[in-house]
Amino acid sequence: MFTEAQVNDAIVEMKVPNVTSWELFSQVPNFKVYRRSVPNSSLKEYKVLGSYPDLPTRYLLRAYTDLDFRKSWDSNMIGWKALPNHRLHFTAKFPWPLYPRDYVYELRTQEFAEGVVCVNGKSVFDEAAPERSGTVRVDEFRQDVVIQPTEDGRGCNIWFGYYDNPKGNIPSSIINWAAKSGIPSFLNSMRDAGLRLMKTDEESGVLDEKIQPMSSTATPLPVNC
Repeated sequence: MFTEAQVNDAIVEMKVPNVTSWELFSQVPNFKVYRRSVPNSSLKEYKVLGSYPDLPTRYLLRAYTDLDFRKSWDSNMIGWKALPNHRLHFTAKFPWPLYPRDYVYELRTQEFAEGVVCVNGKSVFDEAAPERSGTVRVDEFRQDVVIQPTEDGRGCNIWFGYYDNPKGNIPSSIINWAAKSGIPSFLNSMRDAGLRLMKTDEESGVLDEKIQPMSSTATPLPVNC
């Protein structure tokens, strides 16, 4: 889990990005995607900074963490299973002809002052989810998200860190293409999903004024490219 100091650093970065050791990898409206090499590895880690000016924090969280709803907008999602102790097992499609990848990781959510929310996921070993034939287990995975409501409450600012080792001899050109197209696509799809939730609440007269509680059946998942 992030400490309060780490969360505060992320909030500062939302206004003044610390990208000295990072390269600008891609850019879409309201978001910049940075990456850098992982020490002693050919792999990359990613950092995303930006905002959804028209999507309140509560709707981003619902779109991001409601797994049943996520099935309606994430075309890479194959399936998931809740495990004990804040853990889950998630399977994702990878570009043909690659095998699907699956993840087993622990998920923690923390709420801080002024409506700031931090979500941390990290890969773990769990006997309840053994490896399966035809699927590659991703056993190096980390995902950290800090969400801060905008001052007017109508949107939210985001700091997002991500790293995984998909394993296999995947050409760097495919990884670059997948990340460059997949991350922006995921950001856009998640925004659209959150706006649909907000529209549904508006039409039904429901005011979702509070952050939805997290549970083993409502947990963030890997971003799949």
